[in-house]
Amino acid sequence: MLSSLHIENIAVIESADISFPSGLSVLTGETGAGKSMIIDSINMILGGRTNREVIRTGCKKAFVSASFECLHPTVVSLADEFGIDISDGELIISREVTSDGRSSARANGRQITAAMLRELGKNLINIHGQHDNAALSDPSTHLSFLDSFAVNTKEREDYSEKYSRVKNIKKQIDSLSFDEREKAMRTDILRYQVNELEAAQLVVGEDEVLEKKRLSLANREKVIKGIFAAREALCGSERGACDLVAAAQNELAYVSRYDEDAAKLSERINDIFAELEDISDEISRFADNIDDDESELEQIENRLDLIKSFRKKYGNTVEEMLEFLEKAREELENIEFSDEKIKKLQKELVSAQSELDIAAKRLSENREKAAEALERAVTGELVFLDMPKVRFSVQIMPKAQEKDGADNVEFLISTNVGEELRPLAKIASGGELSRIMLAIKNILSKDGAGTLVFDEVDTGVSGRAAHKIAVKLKQMSGASQVIVVTHLAQIAAEGHNHFIIKKESRDDRTYTSVNLLSGEDRIKELARIMGGDNITPALLETAREMVKQSV
Repeated sequence: MLSSLHIENIAVIESADISFPSGLSVLTGETGAGKSMIIDSINMILGGRTNREVIRTGCKKAFVSASFECLHPTVVSLADEFGIDISDGELIISREVTSDGRSSARANGRQITAAMLRELGKNLINIHGQHDNAALSDPSTHLSFLDSFAVNTKEREDYSEKYSRVKNIKKQIDSLSFDEREKAMRTDILRYQVNELEAAQLVVGEDEVLEKKRLSLANREKVIKGIFAAREALCGSERGACDLVAAAQNELAYVSRYDEDAAKLSERINDIFAELEDISDEISRFADNIDDDESELEQIENRLDLIKSFRKKYGNTVEEMLEFLEKAREELENIEFSDEKIKKLQKELVSAQSELDIAAKRLSENREKAAEALERAVTGELVFLDMPKVRFSVQIMPKAQEKDGADNVEFLISTNVGEELRPLAKIASGGELSRIMLAIKNILSKDGAGTLVFDEVDTGVSGRAAHKIAVKLKQMSGASQVIVVTHLAQIAAEGHNHFIIKKESRDDRTYTSVNLLSGEDRIKELARIMGGDNITPALLETAREMVKQSV
């Protein structure tokens, strides 16, 4: 469950700290006070999309952190997988957004990716907003609701794996299917490319070696002149370096009879003389082996030109050219033996399709069974939520196999006696959609996230229906922590914890505060919700009675 939330510089909220106990927590406040910012902050912690627009004016960054306790086993497993230490049983997630739009997240001090954050988030908190009601009107979302209720995870994965295999085999067959004219044209092109590349006998790295050799050969005269000058300087005359060093060596060798330091110098210069002689020999061999044949440079130039021409057709490097060659050989072989390969793939397709059909049937059967149970469960919830004449049905219709199965699912409803079942979008009002979604959320939350957040679940309802929603939310808080943003006193009165969100202006800035209400302050807030600024003694008495009855 969510134990605490810290917010810095999110829109009108400069700083806020909220401690959420277990049970049902309600948040109330005037329109524009910042209630939606609380929800947005929680959504940031769950990995929701955000941008620099959320940052309070004049600030460089926004920051949110949340502490979670009594962690679900799935969260514990994910934390272990992500290398997050939760040995003390607490998970602290933080997220920062800077003015340049960058976002970073941490879990117990360890930096985590956005994907990790979202994976953790969906197992920590389930947020229901008004957009969910609109989603409920879209039949394309109904299949996911049914599969969640049926816990079809294993069956969906099995079906998806077999579906992907069938699609892959069909793709291979399509890639091998040519008409004779297209086949002949493609074969000619591939044979030309393979022959050209094979004839070139390319070697990885040869272009670099040739470039270095070409540079040397292109500057042959400078190389020859320098080599001979170096040889002359070392040993070409009596004043060459070798002769001069030899003379110095002789002098030091003579002096060393009388002085130990001179002996040491003699040894060092002896080493130098040996190295000079070795270098002189190498220079001589280099000079003797210089080839003055211009044809070698021409051959290198031609080879480099060939490689350059290949770059336009086969790749920027020799490695890429050789990869192209391998792919061309493979494609040519596939075309030449396409008929045999197609026959083999078609046999594989028959087997794969049979396995897919079995998986699709198993998935459909699970959905059929779950549909009946979901109908009973939702109907029971809706009867409690002041829709006693409701009929709720899960319609399953067959369709061609797609990535989610071979079933179209749509929720149908009749809210009045004598009316036929019709799609939700065509018959359910806003208040009815709110109650249907609450019913489904309640049913699906039995073993899900430890915290449920409802943003204005009371949209379109009032009176007895609002009271029933309040009672249902309180019931749900027995199994999961429930946090509700509401505009209705009936719901606010049922809360175990009541937070007030207030906005005020000072020093030409707007500030929002979040405080836990109790006693007479809570009574006044309930009266304000019912009567606005005109709080009468009668409203205060009604508020007291509502709180008293909710205990």
